[in-house]
Amino acid sequence: MNRIKQTEVFAQMQAKENGRYRPFSFSYVRLSDSREGNGEAGSIVHYPVAFFCSIHTIGDTVNIRIQGDIHPKKFLKCMIVKFNGKKVYA
Repeated sequence: MNRIKQTEVFAQMQAKENGRYRPFSFSYVRLSDSREGNGEAGSIVHYPVAFFCSIHTIGDTVNIRIQGDIHPKKFLKCMIVKFNGKKVYA
């Protein structure tokens, strides 16, 4: 089966290996146009290597650090459409 439930995505994001969060890949639907001009609203962006930072269980966001970046970025949970090559469903 090539899909994964949304709640399982966040459990796998938080998995650790040797005391560190394991890297993962994900695809995300842009909510608005990119400030840098490299993507428009509704386009899908793929991040091949990312690391979990924190999750807001009451809210609707998750903080993820993209490989090569110093600071994490905030992503809406519901806009993550692929995780480790698997399609995400609710």
